[in-house]
Parts: sequence; structure tokens; C-alpha cells
Amino acid sequence: MNANSDSARRRSRRQETKLWRVPVVRVERVTPHLVRVTVQDDSLAELAGAGTDQNVMLYFYPAGTELPDPLTLESARAVWSRARPLTRTYTIRRHDPVTNEVDFDFVLHGDSGLASAWAARAEPGDEVIFVGPSPAYQPDPQADWYLVGGDETALPAVAAILRAIPEGKAAIAYVETADVAEEQDIPGITWLHRGTDHQSTVLVDAIRQADLPDGIPEVWLAGERTAMLAVRKHLLEERGYPRQRVRPTTYWRLGESGN
Repeated sequence: MNANSDSARRRSRRQETKLWRVPVVRVERVTPHLVRVTVQDDSLAELAGAGTDQNVMLYFYPAGTELPDPLTLESARAVWSRARPLTRTYTIRRHDPVTNEVDFDFVLHGDSGLASAWAARAEPGDEVIFVGPSPAYQPDPQADWYLVGGDETALPAVAAILRAIPEGKAAIAYVETADVAEEQDIPGITWLHRGTDHQSTVLVDAIRQADLPDGIPEVWLAGERTAMLAVRKHLLEERGYPRQRVRPTTYWRLGESGN
């Protein structure tokens, strides 16, 4: 296997970028600090779900904003001078092309985050406006094994990636949460608990101490920037993995309100 192969950066093809304006049909408190919002509409039949870390951009307009009808990507952009939304990028937790449902998971942290505050108040009948989708990471079938993980913000992608791992290949997954109450029923994950310390090193410590398989892995990680840099440094400098095989992604930064 060529560890420097371009296939190590494989992503699905970009689909047509569109705007969807769809109703909320369910809101579920999955854990004490995580809310799952489900939207459903026949128009979502046109959403090409590619799984794994596929994301969309959520549009948040101030209450009472007069929007074009119909609201399309083109018409939304045409009125940006008077009605420009705040945006947040979220990974699709589940896409069901049979029922035309899409789930989004929101980590709750009070009113300090735009999307978090919205999700805490969401109820059926509300609407979600989003644009996308992005291409999605595709696990390279030539990898010897896979290392995936991050914090709770990465869970939608981690869950989807684990389902996409080629049959017969080993996958090791670490996800850090505040405590055991934030764990979800997802097979294959080793849960790590940081408590209230968002500067915890539990993720890099667990990977550093792990007896990892032989061979060259493909690594997908996402979460807080400092944690991602620490894990990347360990995997490249201490484990000696090729940098083309290590893909940490910053989902948020400590001290910044990004959700």
C-alpha cells in the first residue's frame, strides 16, 4: 500500500448546492446536553446523502425577517443587503432517503451559542433553513486500519464513519464527553470523560497510551483546536504516521462562541 497515495484524501463528489426550508417534525433530548432535531419534507428527496462527515450550513435569520417567496439560494443571496443570515456549519447525523428525514444533533451550552440556543427552544412546527451539502470523507479501503474520534461535536461524523468502514477492517474510536450521562448507544466507541475541564487532555492521553495495531492507519479526528493539534503532533512525531493519513479537523476553539 502506498501511504502517500492521493486516495488518502478521498471525498465524495460535490453535489449541487441548494437551499432547503423544511419543517421540524421531532425534537429529542438524547442526553442531558444534546438535542436531536429531525426535519422532514418531500423536497429532501433531492438531497444526495453521502454519509460520514457530510455537512450543511444552517441559516439563522432574526425573528420577523421578511424573506423572499420562494426562498432559494439565489433569492436569499439577492437580498443579503437587507436580510443576511448568521450561519453555522453542522454535520448531518442521519439522512433517510425513504422518509425524507434529516437529523441534526446540537450540543447544548446555554445561550452562548447561536445554534445551541435555538435548538434548546426548538419544537415541531419550527423551520430549518440550510444550504448544502458538502462532499463527505470516504474511508480508503486500502488502509490497514482506522482511527477515528474527537469530542461530542464530532459524534455525528464518527457514528457515520464507523458504519462506512470496509468489512473486515479494524476501527478504533475514541470520543470524549463531559461524563457518562453524555454517552450514546453507538457500537465501537471507547468513551472518555473530561469532567468540566474543556482543556482536558483525555483524548491525546488515551491515544498516546493505546496499544494500536500494526500497519498504517487512516485517521479522522475532529473537535477543539488545541486537542486536535496535540493529537496530530503525537501521531506524526511519536507514532511516525504519514501526514497524508492523519486528518484532524478543528470544529471549534475554546473561548469562542461558534455554535
